[in-house]
Amino acid sequence: MKIKKHTQREFADALKGYLPPGQAWKWPEDGFGDQLLMGAALEFARAEDSVQLVLDNAIERHRPQASSWHIDEYRRVATAAMGATSEAMPRRTAAIGGHIGDRLWSHEAPGETFQIDLLHLDMVGPARIGSRIGDRLWGHRSRAVLLVRYYRSVVDPKPIWDALMAFKQAHIYLWFIDISGTGGEVNYGQN
Repeated sequence: MKIKKHTQREFADALKGYLPPGQAWKWPEDGFGDQLLMGAALEFARAEDSVQLVLDNAIERHRPQASSWHIDEYRRVATAAMGATSEAMPRRTAAIGGHIGDRLWSHEAPGETFQIDLLHLDMVGPARIGSRIGDRLWGHRSRAVLLVRYYRSVVDPKPIWDALMAFKQAHIYLWFIDISGTGGEVNYGQN
């Protein structure tokens, strides 16, 4: 966006237009009154030199960083911040002495390992037309919530939080939940 530059004389003439009518305010050029207006106009001209820089900076700062905020983009940002997306977890047969939170499996597959996703992102929005039974919904007066479920035992949520905070739109609320079984539901942070 380019603004039109004005000279000191143009600012002085504009200021002269604000003076009341009458012969007392019709000052000759280079007279005392005209020099007074030119002094004020000098400050306006000086300030105008910075206006273009301020506008350019404001436009650049408010330029969208991404063209799409689809849930897949949020997942991509979180995954890039986290590094590994899954881990091979051994499962044990359910037996006496097992603990809540142990990853258990059938007695028919005692030595199997399975890929476990370490991070789950879901968008929870307000109830609206087209919502279905089983959809995760939030109140109709709230913002959309991005549920970030992670295993705290193997995932550090801080880099994911930082990356998503830098990427997210203003109306998105981040809600981090530890699903490792050791911490229960913990809201990592608020925004």
